[in-house]
Amino acid sequence: MLATELTVELLLTLCLVILAIFSFNLALLTLARILTPKRRLAIATPKEAALPRVLVQLPLFNEGELVERILAAVIALDWPRDRLQVQVLDDSVDGSLALSRQAVAALRRDGVEIELRHRVQRTAFKAGALAAGLEQSAAPYVAIFDADFIPPPDFLRKTVGALIAEPGLAYVQARWAHLNRDESLLTRIQARLLDSHFGVEQEARWRLGLPIPFNGTCGVWRRAAIEDAGGWEGDTLTEDLDLSLRARLRGWRSGYLKDLAVPGVLPVSARAWRVQQFRWTKGFVQCFVKLMPPIWASPALPLWQKLMISLQIAQPLAFLLGTACLLLGLPFIAGAAVAGETLSGVAMVTSILGFAAPISFLILAGTRGGARETALEVLGALALTSGLLLSNARGGLEALVGYRSEFVRTPKARAQTCPRAARWSYGLIELSAGLGLLGFVLLEEPIAVIYLAMVISGLLGVGAMQIMDGLALAKHADT
Repeated sequence: MLATELTVELLLTLCLVILAIFSFNLALLTLARILTPKRRLAIATPKEAALPRVLVQLPLFNEGELVERILAAVIALDWPRDRLQVQVLDDSVDGSLALSRQAVAALRRDGVEIELRHRVQRTAFKAGALAAGLEQSAAPYVAIFDADFIPPPDFLRKTVGALIAEPGLAYVQARWAHLNRDESLLTRIQARLLDSHFGVEQEARWRLGLPIPFNGTCGVWRRAAIEDAGGWEGDTLTEDLDLSLRARLRGWRSGYLKDLAVPGVLPVSARAWRVQQFRWTKGFVQCFVKLMPPIWASPALPLWQKLMISLQIAQPLAFLLGTACLLLGLPFIAGAAVAGETLSGVAMVTSILGFAAPISFLILAGTRGGARETALEVLGALALTSGLLLSNARGGLEALVGYRSEFVRTPKARAQTCPRAARWSYGLIELSAGLGLLGFVLLEEPIAVIYLAMVISGLLGVGAMQIMDGLALAKHADT
């Protein structure tokens, strides 16, 4: 029995130490964002006759009427029409494909160089669509937009201009903005999380000279870099992160334009957000498994960059480690095991870092709306992210064991149809886990509710929000 208790304590201590390292890394990026000087990209302004040919790729899947809006924004880009090629890469299996065909046909009649490419088999999902489209073009620069974003007219002038000015850049990434930030507390929380990513993390990496991960949309690639890095590959759910790191391993650098904002739509339902975060978590861990060996074997990267990149792509493992800590900590909550001094000290340090680092990270994204609104969004972000613990832990575990799953796009509008059984199952796992954990703690050690408040409230919140989504779907289906 003593050996078992020591093993549990050792595993719990190890998991807490790794979580503390992740939090410390987040704190370092936050400090770097505050202390390091700003860095700006040089942007060339060639004469009109010297502007290069640009391919704009629009990877779509069941996007509905969004195709019309993104095409209108692409056609409005300030770029010579005779040097702009547009590809609508629509693998839709619903009525969206007909809308794409109509929109593309209308633009072709207006003289726009545009084509619709539809694949019956979604081999390699988004990565496969991008790769297939690239084979049909010789353009030296490739812009990529998801359907729910609206690039500003000067987008190509700034991004392609930066690539022309610095031949060593593989791609330039713009910042995401949010069309529906104020639709609900959920969208405000998502906006703060993304603003922290783009305004703090990406900016800090840019200032430090670290690779800036391509975010899958709102960026322009140099075709030569795509080809040199091996092209798009669909063996992870984050093909964007995968390609950007493979390009870095080939010696290419990345650029970031924080001042170039491209507005997009945030998921409006908790279930859609959960699906998105699951895909991102699993994709990051898949890249961790795939790229860690070449990263550490690369002579092109200094040691400190290898370490920072490793922490970056391993960060989502925090959900899996957090779940392990929660399970391993239950015997200590129940009094079946007693924590030693080492475990107690590590737990204290991890707890302090685990709150201080993300809170500072989220606050640095801005105080839009005043102190009260900022505090609500920050606390909400901490709680709801904790509510994704089980779902994202599953994503990380699936990636570690090599379990493959489909690329599931994130629906931005509220879904109107779904299987009847699924409507009532939304959120039951999180809600049951939250209630079970709350009951266990109240029975065994009520004071522990204080330490587990974020996890419990997050699980209950994410579960309840998904159940409300399911009820709304059921009501819609009955009318």
